[in-house]
Amino acid sequence: MGSEREAFDAMLAGRTSGRPAWVPRLEGLAARLQSTSFREMSADPDAWYAGLTRAGDMLGADALLVGAEVTLLAEACGAELDGSGGLSAIARRPDALAAQPLEARRLAALLEVLRRLRATVRARLGVVAALCGPLLLATQLYAEQAPEAALRQVKAVHNGVVDALLATRPDLLLLIERFPGTGSDVLKAWQRAFGTLRNLAAHYDVPLALRVEGWSADAVGELLALRLPVYVLGTGTGDAVQVARALAAPGTAVGVPLAPGAEAQAMLAAVAGARAAGSVCFLTTADDVGGQGDLGALREFAAGVRRAA
Repeated sequence: MGSEREAFDAMLAGRTSGRPAWVPRLEGLAARLQSTSFREMSADPDAWYAGLTRAGDMLGADALLVGAEVTLLAEACGAELDGSGGLSAIARRPDALAAQPLEARRLAALLEVLRRLRATVRARLGVVAALCGPLLLATQLYAEQAPEAALRQVKAVHNGVVDALLATRPDLLLLIERFPGTGSDVLKAWQRAFGTLRNLAAHYDVPLALRVEGWSADAVGELLALRLPVYVLGTGTGDAVQVARALAAPGTAVGVPLAPGAEAQAMLAAVAGARAAGSVCFLTTADDVGGQGDLGALREFAAGVRRAA
């Protein structure tokens, strides 16, 4: 077993020994290495697999995260996408949910890539399957409805797709959501939805994680109520390391976002301090990296992460 796998497994086991795991979002880099767009790459499992494994090797990732495009499931449900702005957005919602979302081209490709990763790289790297969460999907498809009603509308299809992803046996299933706000009426419905998802993940013995956007220090209590083993901080407001330390209860790991730039070294030092104090923190990126910019600078950033860790 290689050192990459050891760091990732230590994170999942709740250990702070050794260096923190490094799990960047790099599908933009994967598409760039394949000389195509992410949308085109993600319709072709051969290109997706090849680009992702190349990108992971280039940045020394400890795990490969696949499927973080948050409109992929909405498209499989029948939504039309607009990619003219670089990132895909919902252009038209479906009148009715697609009867067989798992047969949609890009979602089927995601499942195939996960199967290939498990069969080939899993001995040395972690495999993280990603998908939009139930509330994000509900708001994408039923923005005009009350969130609680919208959650009910998407429950069956979302659970069915989660089940299919879990059946590929990734090391971790990461759901991507925007925090609904403290004290909001939708919060309890959201927490109930995650209770069902926890049970589904437990059936497959796959840890369930949440990447939360729009976090703040005020969100810690509501996030802990989800009782998940892994949280990942996306974009938010406040001190990410302090929030991570508050979330990193015994048995809980938290991903802290890094970005290339002057603040990376200070963030790395803060994460090292949190780990020394017993918090199981690991390293990720809030945004996809590598789709733009100088590849040499990106390699140096990733090498610096590994050296500092």
